[in-house]
Amino acid sequence: MPAATKSTFALALLAAGAVVAGTLAAAPPATAAGGSCSGAGPTTPSGSPTVYCDTYVTAGVYQGASPFEGDSREIGILYAGRNWFVCQSKGRENPVIQGARNNWWLSTLADVVTRPGASGWGSFPATAVVQGGAWEPVPGVPIC
Repeated sequence: MPAATKSTFALALLAAGAVVAGTLAAAPPATAAGGSCSGAGPTTPSGSPTVYCDTYVTAGVYQGASPFEGDSREIGILYAGRNWFVCQSKGRENPVIQGARNNWWLSTLADVVTRPGASGWGSFPATAVVQGGAWEPVPGVPIC
């Protein structure tokens, strides 16, 4: 390969890497996001409808429908991406994620259960949801 072509190829690879890195670094924290969750998700085994939201980080799913106090251990994880949620409840403060703060929790089923004996159903912090804002419910997700 001629030197000019190698240089062009190397620059193209560097540029592509910068675009990918910029895209990953640009994942919006919940405090800077906008929009609304939308699109009907699957119906739960109990017959409840769900709605899709985008999550920008993989985060823990916690025991209970809305962790207020007491035993609110992590029971699983939900991967970043397009995920469905049943409803949301106001509770204790979420884990701070990339500076985002909130106290709303979304009910869902974990992708991976990490606590033996847990069903996987639990609460996911609004601070990990793209459509979330600071100290307010996530638009488009029903209140439990």
